[in-house]
Amino acid sequence: MKKYIVFTLHYCFYIAALLFFPKDIAVFTGGFLISILALENIWFSFLPLFISFYLPISHIYLLLAVFLYHALLYPFIKKNRFYAFGVYITSTLTIFLVLYLLQGFTMDSLKIILILLVIYAAINLLYAFQNNHQKKSIIPYQQKLIDLILLLGYFFITYFYSNSIYVMYFLFMQLFLIHDFKYNILFICIYAILLGITKSNPISAVLLPTAISYIPLGIAFTLSYQNIIWLPCILYSALVMLAPYLDKQITIEESYINTLFDDFNKYINHLNQEYNKNNRIKELKEKKFNEISHTFCSACKKNTLCKTKLEKRYTFLSAAMLGVRQNIYDCPYYNHFVLDTDADHINKSFEYSAIQALSHELNYLYNQSLALKKEYERFIRMLEEFGYPITALDINLSSASLYFSIQLDTNKPVIESLFLRCAYKAFGQALEMKQNENIVYFFKKPQLKITYAHTILAKNGNLMSGDNYYIKKDYNNSYVFALSDGMGSGYTAYSDSIDALKTIQTLSSYHFRTKTILKLLEDIYELRSNYDRYATLDFLSIDPANRKMNLYKMGSSTTYILHEHKLYTYENQALPLKLDDVNSAYELDLFRGDLIFLLSDGIGDFIKPKEFQSLVNQDQSAEEACCAIVNHLKKKEKNTLKDDLSLIVIKAVA
Repeated sequence: MKKYIVFTLHYCFYIAALLFFPKDIAVFTGGFLISILALENIWFSFLPLFISFYLPISHIYLLLAVFLYHALLYPFIKKNRFYAFGVYITSTLTIFLVLYLLQGFTMDSLKIILILLVIYAAINLLYAFQNNHQKKSIIPYQQKLIDLILLLGYFFITYFYSNSIYVMYFLFMQLFLIHDFKYNILFICIYAILLGITKSNPISAVLLPTAISYIPLGIAFTLSYQNIIWLPCILYSALVMLAPYLDKQITIEESYINTLFDDFNKYINHLNQEYNKNNRIKELKEKKFNEISHTFCSACKKNTLCKTKLEKRYTFLSAAMLGVRQNIYDCPYYNHFVLDTDADHINKSFEYSAIQALSHELNYLYNQSLALKKEYERFIRMLEEFGYPITALDINLSSASLYFSIQLDTNKPVIESLFLRCAYKAFGQALEMKQNENIVYFFKKPQLKITYAHTILAKNGNLMSGDNYYIKKDYNNSYVFALSDGMGSGYTAYSDSIDALKTIQTLSSYHFRTKTILKLLEDIYELRSNYDRYATLDFLSIDPANRKMNLYKMGSSTTYILHEHKLYTYENQALPLKLDDVNSAYELDLFRGDLIFLLSDGIGDFIKPKEFQSLVNQDQSAEEACCAIVNHLKKKEKNTLKDDLSLIVIKAVA
């Protein structure tokens, strides 16, 4: 809205000022305005023809011819600045030759041609002639500087060729629209010098235009109220006064903190919805599980999976506590593990660890936003000076590297080189950008490229797998990989794992760090799962910009990383969907050629580490490594899969 108001105020003045110029000067300046307006929009260039009533019929034909030149040659004008400059010169020569034939040569005509030629050349250089997907467009680099040059040119034309003091006052009023203190000083100095050279009294003549350049309504003191002309003058000055204040100012703290608390409220609402559905107990079951593990499992002499694998034990004991007759490991104490849900000492209150994690997260992110406040404000200010007003700023401070987006309040095409140059000046580092309609994303250039492959298979006899995965690629080329294995197999297991991944998908849209997101998931899932079912989770986030990855394991199978032909294993020590910061959270460096394997127990229980390493090598692609593992398992099990399996293979390449 502001753009069109300011545009109207600017060009209404520049067109109306032609009425105060000698007719020959007016026709040259009118042709110049047609060329300038064509750079904005070809249909705007029709506007100078509205002063035709004031010009001789021959001059009207000249302006109409100039407009037709630009309308017919507009596809060529959009190609590059040299075509545009050529059309302007052709238009000016046409006017000059016709006037020369009609009334002969005048020195004023030559002077005005040279003045306007310099002004047009300077303004022409401040436009970018851009070709995006075969669509040509003309975009101003810096609208404020274009306005300043146009204003300066009009200043000299008005000073030397027009005696109207009101035109000079309104000319100074345009400085208020540019809204830059140093330009006021520049114009006032030029005006004072010119008045001094012409031996006028510079003090009295400069003071009033100076006042009007700061307070446009000051023109009211110069008008004679005996004429009706004062009404549009006052209205015009009032509009000029209001135009610079129509912008919505972006405050870094307000913008980002509002986003944080929006995410916080979303989570609290989510938690409350799950709490209202909750009919179960948490502390008693955890206590019972720990008691059984300490009393019975630690002294058990059997070498079964429930002895060596925590997630298998949890599945087995969960069924026992709920009275399910599935003594698959032939435990002699199985019938003694039933949970007494009527015990008087049950604590039915819930203490959500994520609430505390969120308070730390908000404090961390708020302090981060303050640390970068000056850089973001400088960046926003620079873009607005180039005519790109910003209505929203979204900072992803949870990202390990610089990552944010802006929403533009303009349909003007984005000049990528300009935006990246401003970003470098503001943040001191080379960034990359992507655009999605009027939202522009900025991020640190990735040092590695991520490729991946994945597969899911159901065990024999099942139509669907209890294993599922979630993969998310963000605009900054960072990735989130999540793999979940539901308890058991079939539809129930599928439902458990997909439920966990859907919650991950929702929570990963928040502006929080990965560890905080997993704390939120932990609380929500405890409310939702009834403790009779569960799902494991592998969660891997990768930021290629700083070559870092964070791996979180919650009841899941071993993760393998092949680095420089050596296989590294990362074991899980946490309960399913319980975050153990010490034993199951890893921050790792990422190198070119690394292969990362996220897998479920449908693979991990049947392929040992040495056997696994023999199947993969550093030269394989992610797809090749994935196929090698799955084909080997099928061959080993004679195409009879004993469990659901899922596998994600990730490779870092240059």
